[in-house]
Amino acid sequence: MVKKKRLGDILIEAGLIDQKKLQEAIELQKISKERLGKILVQFGYVSEEEIMRTLSHQLHIPFVDLSKQILDKKLVLLVPQNVAENYLLVPVSENKRILTVAMADPLNILAIDELTIRTKMSIDPVIALEVEIRRAIEELYGGSFLNQSDTGAEAGGSEEEKGEGVPEEETEEGPISQLVNLILTEAVRDRASDIHVEPDESQLRIRYRVDGMLRETTPLQAKYVNPVTSRIKIMSKLDIAERRSPQDGRFHFSSNGHSLDVRVSSFPTIYGENVVMRLLDQSSILLTLEDLGFLPEEYKKLLYLINIPYGFVLVTGPTGSGKTTTLYATLNSINDPQKNMITLEDPVEYRLGGIRQAQINAKAGLTFAAGLRSILRQDPDIIMVGEIRDGETANIAVQAALTGHLVFSTLHTNDAPSTLIRLSEMGIPPFLIASSVEGVLAQRLVRKLCPECREPYQPDPEIRRELGIPIGETPTLYRPKGCRLCKNSGYKGRLGIFELMIVNQEIKELLLQKASYGAITERATRNQGMKTLRMDGIAKVLKGITSVEELNRVTIRELPSVADQG
Repeated sequence: MVKKKRLGDILIEAGLIDQKKLQEAIELQKISKERLGKILVQFGYVSEEEIMRTLSHQLHIPFVDLSKQILDKKLVLLVPQNVAENYLLVPVSENKRILTVAMADPLNILAIDELTIRTKMSIDPVIALEVEIRRAIEELYGGSFLNQSDTGAEAGGSEEEKGEGVPEEETEEGPISQLVNLILTEAVRDRASDIHVEPDESQLRIRYRVDGMLRETTPLQAKYVNPVTSRIKIMSKLDIAERRSPQDGRFHFSSNGHSLDVRVSSFPTIYGENVVMRLLDQSSILLTLEDLGFLPEEYKKLLYLINIPYGFVLVTGPTGSGKTTTLYATLNSINDPQKNMITLEDPVEYRLGGIRQAQINAKAGLTFAAGLRSILRQDPDIIMVGEIRDGETANIAVQAALTGHLVFSTLHTNDAPSTLIRLSEMGIPPFLIASSVEGVLAQRLVRKLCPECREPYQPDPEIRRELGIPIGETPTLYRPKGCRLCKNSGYKGRLGIFELMIVNQEIKELLLQKASYGAITERATRNQGMKTLRMDGIAKVLKGITSVEELNRVTIRELPSVADQG
C-alpha cells in the first residue's frame, strides 16, 4: 500500500524545491483548486518527469513509459472512462486478481480505494506522465464511444430490435456491447479491413487484417465466446439460437467520423462460432488510378485500354488482390454524364455517384447471368460485372462486348496470359475471345515500407541475382525495421504490382491458332514489352517502395540453375 506522504514533502526531501516555493504553490492551490504537482510545473520549479521519477524513487513505485506499453483493451470493462478521467489513471494489466494501474498521482488514496471497491481486486499503482495517461485514455476508450449520446457511435438496427428479448449484458448499455464496440473502434483506428473473432479451447482470439496480413491483439477469456458472438449476431440481425449452420448478415457502424458497412459471416467450429467481419469504410475517399501504384509506361497503356469505345477488359488475381478497388477507380476515372454506366455486383461495396449499381440476389433469381441479360435491355454504354463465375456469364459478357458495349469484369487467374486460356476452358470459342477481349490486367497487393523507419542496405549477390541486377551495380535497397507509426511491422499501406497485356493482333492470331500459355506469354513479353508481375514488383523494390520479402511473398521466384547451385 502506498504511504500517506505528501507530495511537497517528498520533493523537498529530494532537493527539487524549497519550503518557500512549496508555500507559494500551496497558496495558489487554495484559489485554483489545481493539483499541487501541476502548479509546481506551471511555475517552472520542477518538470513533470522530475516529479514522477522522484515519486518513483522515494516511494519505490515503478515508473512506466506508457508510450512503449501495449495496453490491454479489455480492461475498460473494469475501469469506467469517467473514473479514469477523473483520477487521471489508466489500467495497464491484470494478473491473478491484481490490477496494475498507471496514475499521475499515486498518492491519491481515494482513487485507489474506489478502484478496489469497483474491481474487487488488489490495486498495484505505477507512475506515468499525465500527458501519456491522457493519450492512453483516448486510445483505450476510443474517444468516449462508450457514451453514444456524446459521440454518435452507432451500431446495429432499431432500438426495438436491439432491446426486445435480449439480456441486459447484450444490449447497447451492457459491457459486452461496449466490448464489441471497442473491438470495432480499435480496428477502424488500425485501418483494418477485416476482424476475425476466433474461439479456441481456452480463449477468444481477436485478429485484425491490416495491409493484407493478420495481426493478433489481446485475446479475451473463453467466457466471452458466446456473449461476444451473440452480440455481433444481434447487430447483424442473425438468428442467435442457430449455432450449427453458417450465417451471413451486415450492420452499420459509426465512430469518430467513420461510417462503415460491416459484412458479417459466422461459421460453426468445435469451440464455438467463428465470426469474420469485413469493414467497408463508406466515408473514405475512393482511390484514383494514380493512387494504385502504376509505373508511368503501364499507366499510359491502361488509360488507352479503359477509353476504348467497346470491348471486354478483365482484371484478374486471387481473392484480396484489389481487383474491385481497381475497377471502382477505373469507373470513377471514366464516369461521364453522357454515358449510361451500370454495374452488377456481389456485394455492392461502395456507392458511386452517377452510376447505376445493382446487387446480386440469387434467391430472387438475380444472378450475374440473369442480371447481365436484363442490363443489356437498359441501353448501357459501359457495364461492370463483378465477377465471371461461369461459362454462361462469360458468354453473355463477350456478346455484350461484341455488340458495342465496353464491359469490365474480374476473373480468378494467376496472371494475364492464363486468363485467355481460362475463358477458352469455360466454353468460349477462341474466335470470340480474340474478337472481344481487348486487354487483361493481372495484379497483386504488396505492403509499402514505412517511410519513417525503412532501413537501407546493400543486397548480397544472391538477392542481386534474384532481382536481375547486373554484376558491378550495387543499388541501395530498403527493408522493414518497425516503429510506433507502423505498429512495429515495418510496413504502412499497400499498393499494386501489375501485369498488363494488350490483346493486339499478334495475340489474337495466337488465340485463333489455339497456342499454348507459354507461347502467348513469350510473345507478349518479347514483342509487346509486357512486364510480368515479378518484373513490375522488382521495379518497385529498386525504387525503395517495397521490400524483397514482400515481392517473394506474392510472386514466384525463379529457381536457381544447376550451375548456380554448384
